[in-house]
Amino acid sequence: MATFNVIQEGPVNALALNRDNTQVAIGGRNVFKVYSIEEDQFKEIYNLRSSKHLNLSFSCNDISWSSTDDNYLATAATNGHVCVWNLTKMGKAMQEQDYQEHTRTVNKVNFHSSEPNRLISGSQDGTMKYFDIRCKTSVATFVSNTESVRDVQFSPHTPHTFAAVSENGSIQLWDIRRPEKCQHQFTAHSGPVFACDWHPEMTWLATASRDKTIKVGIEMSR
Repeated sequence: MATFNVIQEGPVNALALNRDNTQVAIGGRNVFKVYSIEEDQFKEIYNLRSSKHLNLSFSCNDISWSSTDDNYLATAATNGHVCVWNLTKMGKAMQEQDYQEHTRTVNKVNFHSSEPNRLISGSQDGTMKYFDIRCKTSVATFVSNTESVRDVQFSPHTPHTFAAVSENGSIQLWDIRRPEKCQHQFTAHSGPVFACDWHPEMTWLATASRDKTIKVGIEMSR
């Protein structure tokens, strides 16, 4: 197996592959680039931090690449911004949306796997936001009643469902049509939950925590 690397200007906090794994987006406080993955090298094709008009919304805490359109990326910023990027545009116009609705660091962004305009975010402020990326403001806000939301993931099985995991060890399932209350809540870990992901075929969720455990097989009805 061949390995190769490329040196960056600063630490890289996040990366995301496009849907056919031919490109990778990387991001950090001082880095935001897109590379094509060649046979023996990474080839830089976009440097989104090259603009003279930089601010903290260019600082990436997380990146999500659209599963339906390779031209769209979303980023979570340390200043609470959620940004949507259109790679077909030039210069400052690449930043197609700059949502400034979270009050603390955004930890996670996630595009829906089949609905191209659906995006969710989870923040240190304890809320989640649901966006239609064609609109200038969020569609709905979900309040977790926990210290912070560390990860959010749309379900690939039920189009209106997403999972959220939190600092207090809880797992919540939400319906984007009903932001007033989560549909299910579980305390699955004795420490903060940092990541979650859905099984691609079964209605199961996996979670990973500081308590040194990974929980798999929390089956949810459709």
